[in-house]
Amino acid sequence: MIGSAIRQWGGVADGDALVAVLCHDLDTPDRPLPPAVAHSVVIATRAFVGAEGRFEDAVRQVGPTLMQIGRRAAVRGHSAERLSRDLRQVVEDRTRRADQVIARVHPREEREALRGGLERFVDQLHRAALAGHRQVRTMMALAPDARRDMVARAVFASAAVPAELLVLAGVDPATPHLPVVWVSGTAALPPGEDPDVLVDPAGGALLVPDGRLPGLEPGERVVTGPARPAADLAESIQLARQAAAAIRAGVILSDRAVTSCADVAAELVVAGRPALTELLVDKYLAQLQALKPVRRVEVAEVLLTWLETRGSLADVASVHHIARQTAHDRLRIGRELLGAAIEEPVAHAAIVLALHAAVPRWREEVAARAERR
Repeated sequence: MIGSAIRQWGGVADGDALVAVLCHDLDTPDRPLPPAVAHSVVIATRAFVGAEGRFEDAVRQVGPTLMQIGRRAAVRGHSAERLSRDLRQVVEDRTRRADQVIARVHPREEREALRGGLERFVDQLHRAALAGHRQVRTMMALAPDARRDMVARAVFASAAVPAELLVLAGVDPATPHLPVVWVSGTAALPPGEDPDVLVDPAGGALLVPDGRLPGLEPGERVVTGPARPAADLAESIQLARQAAAAIRAGVILSDRAVTSCADVAAELVVAGRPALTELLVDKYLAQLQALKPVRRVEVAEVLLTWLETRGSLADVASVHHIARQTAHDRLRIGRELLGAAIEEPVAHAAIVLALHAAVPRWREEVAARAERR
């Protein structure tokens, strides 16, 4: 429908041109708009035009921006009434201009449907802005400790916490934080003891500024996720939790007091998608699997070390406590069996993952045979 209006509007050839028409003279000397408000009007108009009048699609695109406008207004001390009034003033002016375009839509049923979609779109944007305002006002009504507790609950629940709420809780959104998840033991730091640390209300995890690992009791083990800005921690926390669970279950072997997700990244991928890694084993390691069990393990271990480190033969030999010539022979066999795939960048990563999946069970096979003798 918007497309038909564009074609009927003389001199307006595409969506961007229509946005320019609808947003012309937003910021006038007698009625200046804050830059954030003017920007939100432009992106909202572009979203509605780009979605061809489907207000649900347009709201999904710009709803978060309007919520941010509402949060910032609350931080600046603007009341919900003032925010609502300012929004309606701008929206009514732009709606009148948009109606000139809508009036050219034919047939009438499409025109009325487009008007209805615009009304619902504007209403949803208004609601989004007020919801953002309400978030901040709710946070500001809490005591400092309660603010941090609310933010901690949201962050550890993998919710995206807006920067304005983090700031109100005393957390710098841009500061890299490190998830620390306990494999054994618990996160013993009492809430409020360290203002730079967020404590998981469910227990067993902390968020600490990068480089500031908490002290551990004897026997405690933890996993650290990748350091990320406080506003973008959900995936890092999830990785640390997955790694801790895999170590706890014995799927990933690590007896270190502190294990970084980076150190067990391949094992974590293997543990998370066993069916996919099995496909890689079948595709790349079929020739290796044809070797006798002990020889297969010897060759695979050297091959994996070399692929991961690209170290010298002396370094590889040192890792496995074998002679340099022995390392050379095993590596030569492994490279011959894998063929040209070993030199392909994409296949290189796949082979590493396949070896991480296969080598542990090949070792178990060798150990089981030895026990039966």
